[in-house]
Amino acid sequence: MKGFQRRAVALALTLFAVLIPVSGAASGETETFLHRIEAEDAVMSGDVTAAAARTGYSGTGYATGFTQKDSNSWSVEVEIPETRHYTFTARTASDSYKENYLAINGVRTAIIYSNGDRDWHDTVIESIYLEAGTATISIEEYWGWFDLDYILIEEGSGIPPSVYTDATSVLVNPNANRRTVDIMEYLKSMYGQKTLSGQSCTLNANTEIEAIHNLTGKYPAIRMLDFIFCSPASSYQSSEEVNIALEWDKMGGLTTFQWHWHAPKGGAAFYTEDTAFDLSKAVTELDISRKPLEEIEALYRAGTISEECYLIVRDIDVISGYLDLLQQADVTVLWRPLHEASGGWFWWGAAGADAYQWLYKLMFERQTNYHELNNLIWVWNGQNQDWYPGDEYCDIAGTDIYAEKHSYSALPDQFMKTVNYSGGTKMAALSENGVMMDPDLMVRDNTFWLYFAVWYGDFIIDSTGQVGDTYTERTMVNKVYNSDVVITLDELPEFEDSIPGVTPTPTPTPTPGGPADVTLTLNNTGNGQAVTNTITNSFRLYHAGGEEIDLSKLVLRYYYTKEGIAPENFYCDNAALQIGREPWYVSYTGQVTGEYVSLGKDEVGAGRYLEIKLNTTGKFMEGATLTIDTRTTKTDWSEYDQSDDYSYQKNGNITVYYDGQLILGSEP
Repeated sequence: MKGFQRRAVALALTLFAVLIPVSGAASGETETFLHRIEAEDAVMSGDVTAAAARTGYSGTGYATGFTQKDSNSWSVEVEIPETRHYTFTARTASDSYKENYLAINGVRTAIIYSNGDRDWHDTVIESIYLEAGTATISIEEYWGWFDLDYILIEEGSGIPPSVYTDATSVLVNPNANRRTVDIMEYLKSMYGQKTLSGQSCTLNANTEIEAIHNLTGKYPAIRMLDFIFCSPASSYQSSEEVNIALEWDKMGGLTTFQWHWHAPKGGAAFYTEDTAFDLSKAVTELDISRKPLEEIEALYRAGTISEECYLIVRDIDVISGYLDLLQQADVTVLWRPLHEASGGWFWWGAAGADAYQWLYKLMFERQTNYHELNNLIWVWNGQNQDWYPGDEYCDIAGTDIYAEKHSYSALPDQFMKTVNYSGGTKMAALSENGVMMDPDLMVRDNTFWLYFAVWYGDFIIDSTGQVGDTYTERTMVNKVYNSDVVITLDELPEFEDSIPGVTPTPTPTPTPGGPADVTLTLNNTGNGQAVTNTITNSFRLYHAGGEEIDLSKLVLRYYYTKEGIAPENFYCDNAALQIGREPWYVSYTGQVTGEYVSLGKDEVGAGRYLEIKLNTTGKFMEGATLTIDTRTTKTDWSEYDQSDDYSYQKNGNITVYYDGQLILGSEP
């Protein structure tokens, strides 16, 4: 959200206050302060004037003319009798959906929603804390173009304790593994008492969390990561975020993943304006959630479903593979797919709520029941009640908020809006934010989001890579991370393993065997220098005899050690199949993916391996040579010492797997 220039206005009108009994109160009981501000009686300037054309208003009219001009203003002065929490109700109408801001004493305090059906509706804003004395109530336009009938002020309270006790810790997946259940129960035990700290980082890097640690001596409890470069259509392929998640889990941290999903056709982008992909064309009434991808492709080839539908499932399956890798390593993921959908700026929200809900439910059913991903805690983040898929598809309700710079409110109004998406049955998280919240205001307003997750870049660091002052001042960052009501990584408990006594590995060990009557030979002509900042591999895999091989089932692993902690980048410069007959040469450069996996066998030079796959169902036949040229570098361009690496200049120590079975080479 962008900041808005505050307007200086003449404040001359003080409206009267009326005392009325609390509804249902007996004689002699405490009465409640009620202040009704008729919008037409306020001080107005610019295009903002009183009007009476829209029927159904109270009083003598309403305020209109919110045309987003700098000269516009609307304000009143109100005498607040007592320092306490108050509830505001703003009655508005508009011809299309609008959001604008309620400001108190020049500070943007809450959002006023106008749903766009041309009728009058109320926005109820709870838990606004006011000091006794004169308060200036004003409107700051964000979208403008709405009418304001009145604002009602009543005595209120902070967030009631029942909000926290009523939320459930029961996961929507009844087969969730032991560790995921344990983590969910821990989150519920903290809910309403403390808030978990969270941070996003520059992709494939640790810059922001290291800056926070340098300043505060603490790491966040939750690390936000992204499958953005794992999308099949992404022009840049990297699974380093998955490796970071594995390493973060070993440190004892919790992990949340989002997916900036590059559209599978029509332009590989996630922003609606950058792709022609139309989600509505993918929607089908067929239940395809549990069908193998081959059957779904056959339905597409037969014209039963669209190409968009097939490609959607293909991409979900690819990401599910990465989530399963994390499951095999016993990593629980706070999974936040299809985020900020109702805004429409991402393609998965551009086709409306119905298409979005179809996609969300398809993803849920496929990942839960077909891929059996039992390590997921589902965080719904649609940002609008009409987009809520139902309690059976959501474990946590999330909202993304970018407040004004240095505005440290606990955002009680947005917290209650998030709680109410599920009718109070789900815990509410600040799943993405720009400004941290003052812990003192969390306590004062009894507003404890389950967690927050600050965005990366200048939302937390400056040009030097250290914590800056742009959105949250350094003093506040230090206060937050050292607060008794904010949980950091060092305060997290050890969660129970899904399989007690067993240390899971990232991927299962293949068994010897493979396709019958196949002979392959491999030669790697790269890696001429033992000490270098780039591991260069030139794999040449020759099919000497036997049946055809499906390239989608072929996997190569190169084992080495990685000095330092910098993330790595994968590049495929060339990949092709060279054949001694038609079609002679088939390029696969864009279909090669590289994944870096920690193995932990440093003593034999195999602390890590590069796993190479091909995203194609092309065939590798007898007499053909598969060529794959790759480069591996660290983001800081520091050097590798390959002299003792397991696969360095040893072709026999590069392994090849087919359909999960070892068919060539020796494992460390």
